[in-house]
Amino acid sequence: MNLRSAFLALSLIVTPVAVQAQSNLAVETARVQDLASIRQIKHMQARWGHLALAGDWSGMAQMFTEDAELVTRGGVISGRAGLETWLRATQGNGQDGIPAGRMNLRLFLSPVITLAADGQSATGRWHEVALTAEVGGEAGWQGLTHVIKYANTPDGWLIAQIRPYAHFEGSYEDGWMHDVATLERAPYHYTPDEAGSLLPERVAGRAMEQDDIDGLSNALLAQSLAQNAVNAYGYYLDRGMYDDIVDLFAEDAVIEMGGIGSWSGKDGARAFLTRFGAPGLDEGELNDRPQLMPMTNVAIDGSMALIRNVELGMTGQHGAEGHWQVSMQTFLLRPDQNGDWRIHLMHRSPIMRSTYTDGWSDPLPAALPTPVGGEPTGETGLGSIDFRNVGFAVPPLDNDLIIPVRGEATEFAGDPNALAKAEAFDGAANVSNAYGYYIDQFAWRNTAAVFARDGWKELSYIGTFIGNDRVLGSLIQRYGEGGPNDAFQAIHQKTQPYVTVLDDAGERAFVRTRLFQFNSSSSGPGSWISGIYENQIVKEDGIWRIHGMDLDYIWLGDYATGWTGIDPAASSRFGPSEEAIAAFAPDSPLRGETFAPYPAIRPLGFHFTNPVSGREPDVRLQWSDGHRFPAANREN
Repeated sequence: MNLRSAFLALSLIVTPVAVQAQSNLAVETARVQDLASIRQIKHMQARWGHLALAGDWSGMAQMFTEDAELVTRGGVISGRAGLETWLRATQGNGQDGIPAGRMNLRLFLSPVITLAADGQSATGRWHEVALTAEVGGEAGWQGLTHVIKYANTPDGWLIAQIRPYAHFEGSYEDGWMHDVATLERAPYHYTPDEAGSLLPERVAGRAMEQDDIDGLSNALLAQSLAQNAVNAYGYYLDRGMYDDIVDLFAEDAVIEMGGIGSWSGKDGARAFLTRFGAPGLDEGELNDRPQLMPMTNVAIDGSMALIRNVELGMTGQHGAEGHWQVSMQTFLLRPDQNGDWRIHLMHRSPIMRSTYTDGWSDPLPAALPTPVGGEPTGETGLGSIDFRNVGFAVPPLDNDLIIPVRGEATEFAGDPNALAKAEAFDGAANVSNAYGYYIDQFAWRNTAAVFARDGWKELSYIGTFIGNDRVLGSLIQRYGEGGPNDAFQAIHQKTQPYVTVLDDAGERAFVRTRLFQFNSSSSGPGSWISGIYENQIVKEDGIWRIHGMDLDYIWLGDYATGWTGIDPAASSRFGPSEEAIAAFAPDSPLRGETFAPYPAIRPLGFHFTNPVSGREPDVRLQWSDGHRFPAANREN
């Protein structure tokens, strides 16, 4: 045997250990690729909404596969060209772009994403809420649920089919409602187990190197933590927690506002915040500012993240005027020496502001007035995008979720459990959103099935039930099993997730989400509910489940009067009698407020400390098995 033959013979000898190692790499490759796919799909769908705001119908059409379909009750529209024409006609009045005086805000919220067994296709369920306006003309509402199919192509993830199901629509003046005769309820594309089984059990055809798996895993975890920082900013802004917001900014941070100016450093950040009012909330003050439809680009080395989102402001003083505001925001974040994400640059571009009474067709100047002491100290190159005067022209972020390093690569200590921890972020959001869609349609057996065996749930106004059998029994006892009433729809949208992973295995987590609920009637204008969910999530038998569900309502408002016209006594309208509560025999009382307190301002619990400074909230929520004592800090 010559030397070359001997080398070839030796190269065919593979030890069992080497085979097992290669097999493990192939499994881990599939897991990290599939998690990246889920993130890419969410990123792409947010980009779709950002392009709609700009009226970029061609750009939206390029996000379809060549043979994509839009399937409606009235027929099917096929192909990119046909879909571009449909978008231009239905959203753009036959024109390209969104001219000055028009607004086309289409918010995609509450995704439940499931991957096919081979990881090459996926289905997503989304809520869409559209806010449209013509200055001096009409303003409108529209609500839909979309079931969207995606395909992984040589050009990346694209939309293969959209099936919209209309919930409600109406003018701003009259409010939204629906027609029972034409109402369609979207079927579920997932079971409770499928919603909780985030990553398919598959083996990649080609394994990545371990360093590449680790690098991508850590980039995905970095993205999650950066998004946490921005979502924390929103939750703190709601409550006027300015000390906590300033903690999130770097020492040399810069805030720029389109058409207004800039502020520098932590003192500048504090001055900028004065435009939202004094710190804290006074009696009757509302400052809800949901952070919606985020796009995120993160450098592969975790050295920076760009996050762009839409802020929808719902503000005002009880008994006085309420206001709407829409702004586009971009955050540049970098990790500090401790690895904590800090905001280095924030761009805020106000798009629309109006009174609740007049609505979006009669808008005010988009930027909030500048208070004394809150004046900018520098200039900005950002132009105004006030939709009264300027057509929206802010390009979306890059379509790639993971972007190359800009400049010299950064050395950072990776987390050896990064992939498991990153998965927990999406598992927590997926199962929490699946719960919302199930209760939309009174699907109580599916609702109970997303809970862990010993999981607990608060039943509004009544008490806490422990164990998924008790959760199911309480829902049936309260609502029956007749299914939804077509004369009424409750549309539970869960947004702005903040996730804290509690163990290295990544199998236990907290998730805070915002309840953004629209109620629609067939006989008059709808209503809405605002609140905060604090869910405990576990991975049980390999499936993500809800281990605990705490819900604090903030306000319940009728469309006619809005949030500033709430009758405080009306918040308890759905509360049962003491006798009825006793008949339910809950396992534990409710935690926190029983009824929506607004216009009263009550302490609101947080499961997390400030992600940079570690500052404790006034009310800290601790992990609980459902058996709770009425301690001030709400611990077990």
